[in-house]
Amino acid sequence: MTAERNSKKAGPAPVWRRFAAIIYDSFLVLAIALFMGFINLGIQMQIYGSEQLKSMTESGQSVGGPAFYMVLFLSIFSFFAFFWTRRGQTLGMQAWKICILSNEGNYITLQQSLIRWFVAIPSLLLGGLGIFWSLWDKQGCSWQDRFSNTRTLYIPSQK
Repeated sequence: MTAERNSKKAGPAPVWRRFAAIIYDSFLVLAIALFMGFINLGIQMQIYGSEQLKSMTESGQSVGGPAFYMVLFLSIFSFFAFFWTRRGQTLGMQAWKICILSNEGNYITLQQSLIRWFVAIPSLLLGGLGIFWSLWDKQGCSWQDRFSNTRTLYIPSQK
């Protein structure tokens, strides 16, 4: 199904569907974070050895470091960017029948994904205010939608 065909039958996604997709995707993000953490732990064990690593963690030292957090950030962003730019939907969005398209009705670009990602962080950290904003916006757009020139749409089932 093409992006344009989807957008013709769609309207703004309800807030509850947006949050349901976020909850669903948060489990996938948690899995990515755990996987990256296990990889980091394996690398740290190779560098420091298990005994020194154990004493480091027992003393409260972080075994992450800036490189780990950068890789973690890029991994999570890559998850969203991959799905948004190729299908307009993450797995959670597919389950809740919502998608993200550009204002022109196409799948979004990597640049739009990056803008959405950076705007979504404060949007969610402020209690979801940026998503609740869609309740008052005349076009049903969230902060992420407005700043990235995209729309989050509900795609009803095809019957």
